[in-house]
Amino acid sequence: MSQPATEPFTKSLERMNFFQEPEARVLIADLDLPEGSRGLDVGCGVGLFALWLAEAIGPRGRVVGIEPSMERVEAARALVGHGPLASRLELREGDATKLDAPDATFDWVWCGDVLHHVQETGRALSEFARVVRPGGRIVVKESQLLHGAFLPGHPALERRLRQAEMEWSRHEGGEFSFEERRQRTLASLRAAGLSVEGFRTYMLERRAPLPPAARDYIQHVVFERNWGPRLRDRLTPDDWARRSALCEAESATFVLDDPDYYCLYPISVLVARR
Repeated sequence: MSQPATEPFTKSLERMNFFQEPEARVLIADLDLPEGSRGLDVGCGVGLFALWLAEAIGPRGRVVGIEPSMERVEAARALVGHGPLASRLELREGDATKLDAPDATFDWVWCGDVLHHVQETGRALSEFARVVRPGGRIVVKESQLLHGAFLPGHPALERRLRQAEMEWSRHEGGEFSFEERRQRTLASLRAAGLSVEGFRTYMLERRAPLPPAARDYIQHVVFERNWGPRLRDRLTPDDWARRSALCEAESATFVLDDPDYYCLYPISVLVARR
């Protein structure tokens, strides 16, 4: 069975955001961000969360979203920069560990599914604390602090796929894998001298027939990208064959075509104050 070419990371982010959208809107509403407030989205990706945050704070609010490369900034501008809420958004290049903003500029800082990519975690959190006003909130969202379930009925294979993915991610994560770095988020906030006042996990549940956004994300991001060719050399030939039978769309046993298919996917939100 052939493997598709890996899609651009920005497209994978877009698929992930749309997959999470129903619960994302709920968790943003639960934050009860002040109407008319000013916020910073660190690592805004394709801009969808910045857009949803801007919706939540009303017409007098403003969200500044930053990404470390102009390529990603332009991708965000293309997706969300021309709609009716564009005036509430500012999308620009920026570095999480060296924020281009005066002290106490923002009412809140949002960092979604990004902190585990930043090896200088303490430095980034110190910058978040510097640019948020006294008493302002720092919100860190991380998906899959707990394991999700994308191959129900095949837990042993899924564990081995996750282990292979964890080992693969060390090339960017350094000493720790992305999974390990995510699970250290609470300790990192405390080590940065922040007061953690909230820690809540939202569970996404999707069942067959899957909504289009869920099918797109699971097929193209989880199966083809995360568990795709980059893991082949880290799996036994038997495990790769079993993975291919379940995870490739042209397979007669493609798991997303199972009428009893479901997935579970946790999102954790940690709220701290400086």
